[in-house]
Amino acid sequence: MPKNFAESHPFPDKCGINSLFRFYKINLDRVEHLNHLFNKRKLYHPLPSQFNDPFECKPHFSFPEEAKKVRKIQQHFIKLLRENGHTKKEAEELVSINMKDPKFLQTTIYNSIQQAFAKTRICSFTTRKDSLLFWSHYADSHKGFCVEFDATKMPISCAFKVQYENKYPEVVYPSSNDATGLTPALVKSEVWKYEEEFRTIFVPWAENQPANDGESLILRGNEIKNVYLGSNIDENKKKLIFDLVKHGDFNPGIWTTSLAESTFSLEFAQID
Repeated sequence: MPKNFAESHPFPDKCGINSLFRFYKINLDRVEHLNHLFNKRKLYHPLPSQFNDPFECKPHFSFPEEAKKVRKIQQHFIKLLRENGHTKKEAEELVSINMKDPKFLQTTIYNSIQQAFAKTRICSFTTRKDSLLFWSHYADSHKGFCVEFDATKMPISCAFKVQYENKYPEVVYPSSNDATGLTPALVKSEVWKYEEEFRTIFVPWAENQPANDGESLILRGNEIKNVYLGSNIDENKKKLIFDLVKHGDFNPGIWTTSLAESTFSLEFAQID
């Protein structure tokens, strides 16, 4: 992994983090995704369009002025055209004609980048299980639950840290084949900084991806450490979680969550 990228988006172990947390709502009429997690060991990764932030995966691309970078783009387009059946001469002529209209090329390239990221699969985690905002926003006002994942086990150990900035990340075209190409999926607005987010990411059509079914990463059965029940969870939902854990491949501890008596905080107690 390139040094600058690794420093900006380190794995959990480089941050001294052993656990990552993910919050869930419970819809008793639609429990398939929970069954997939606990019983089929499938960790669902939504598409960017399914996230609550419309700025997700919005890279910035400017057509370069440097001759070296322009030539690189030319060579890349020639390569793509030749792979699609054009002769070298035909490819060079087509590229030469289109290179005379940088605005058209910039739009074409930007749309290509957007289409690629629209198909990227992302799963979000946080470093905290006691965040009141997370319990409210992502666990249905404390009526859901939180899962503690072991960040020392694959594939959770390969989660990237998200960076928070005020500008879209600048992307290079053609993108490199290493992790730096994922940068637009790992930079968010500073207003989200409180989330302390890490993300596992996979690209279904790319080579050398972790085990997946196109929508979910396949877990090994030892990644879930604990499950925390929301303070407002009802008995039917609580029973569902107990049943899923009992019949699942994991053996996590189960904890209750309650409101502290004198502070705006949560308290956790393990169920024997």
